[in-house]
Amino acid sequence: MLPSDPDHLLKSLLVGGSLGALIGLERQWDEQFRHHTAKVLAGLRTFSLWALFGVLCAWFSESVHPLFFVAGFAAMAVWLTLFLQSRNRAGADPGFTTGAAGMVTFLTGGLVFWGMERVALVLAVSVIILLAMKPALHRFTRGITMEDVRSALKFAAVTGVILPLVPDEAMGPYGAFNPHTVWMMVVLVSGVAFVGYFAVRVLGQRNGIALAGVLGGLASSTATTLAMSRQSRERPSQSRDCALAVLLACTVMVWRVAIMVGAVSTTMLSAIWPSLLVVSLPGLLWCLWRLLHGGSGAADTGDLSHYGNPLRLRVAFQFAALYAMIILAVKVTIASLGNSGVLILSSLSGLIDLDAITLSLSQMTLSGSLASVTAIRGILLAILANTIVKGLFAGFYGSPALRREVFAVLGVTALAALAACRFLVGNH
Repeated sequence: MLPSDPDHLLKSLLVGGSLGALIGLERQWDEQFRHHTAKVLAGLRTFSLWALFGVLCAWFSESVHPLFFVAGFAAMAVWLTLFLQSRNRAGADPGFTTGAAGMVTFLTGGLVFWGMERVALVLAVSVIILLAMKPALHRFTRGITMEDVRSALKFAAVTGVILPLVPDEAMGPYGAFNPHTVWMMVVLVSGVAFVGYFAVRVLGQRNGIALAGVLGGLASSTATTLAMSRQSRERPSQSRDCALAVLLACTVMVWRVAIMVGAVSTTMLSAIWPSLLVVSLPGLLWCLWRLLHGGSGAADTGDLSHYGNPLRLRVAFQFAALYAMIILAVKVTIASLGNSGVLILSSLSGLIDLDAITLSLSQMTLSGSLASVTAIRGILLAILANTIVKGLFAGFYGSPALRREVFAVLGVTALAALAACRFLVGNH
């Protein structure tokens, strides 16, 4: 890229100006339609000019002087500061948010000129979303309590302070105890509950808990099952929504397995996907029915000021200890059996983790050291074992209403896994 290249400069001006116009369009819409009597501080034209100013300053910094972009940014900052101060003295809304968005728009123009269009696009879209979420964020912050702040600090300590300090190495008999892995389960269980809580605050009860279930299925469906089961015990009126989250997580988990298999071997994926479809059907059909026609277990009102924070570190610690004991039991069994019983090892591994056994069997199939039929059966048995474990967690920690729904769907899922293992796999 040459500073004197006119084609690059024209392209940068076009892209940068367009991104600035999008940000300005949101600002103009917000002030004209949400605040009918407000005077537009900066709209589509102004933000477009700010972005073009950033592109031109970046070009001049390459062709005239290296500090031209910095000088342009400083000049814009001084001008905006003086302008906003004058509005503040007049008693009007100073518009600090619009001013900050203008500074980001200027920097976005610089990113475009320096060839980072994707970064600039992501930044511009993020700014637009953040600006458009003003009403929801205001409602959310008005409902924050001291308990919320304390819980957020606890989660920050669990994730950002303790986790990096925990040693990541195998310890104890058979190398079964890895403090980092066990503490990661504390983070997952706490995180699922925490994300679900804030999602409920922003999106409402059913939508927020459902989103937590989907995200939990991508991270850890077992941790999601524990967190939501415990929540249903503490707030029985939310049992049906918590059951929805658990079963969404379990359904997403099956297709997460498919993604991992496909990442290793597309041939293996083409062989296993009919079986995974059969296994996921019970949860998928039930979740679709609940989302479309099932209603909610409790009134899904917008007043969630009394919705208690579900972050319970004691429960997370209990689960981590149980997780560590299961790992030790699996390690002892594997050491006794050796590596000959692939299906037995798959079932045992599925008790604690699906990712490792899925990737291992797929890789063995790709290298030709394991037949695809055996690998598929091993993965299905791991899913079956994992489903049973989650059913036990739901039974031990969940409310009676949650147990009824989860047992019914996971029971059919387990039968589907057995049927797929017996009838579908044998055809390959």
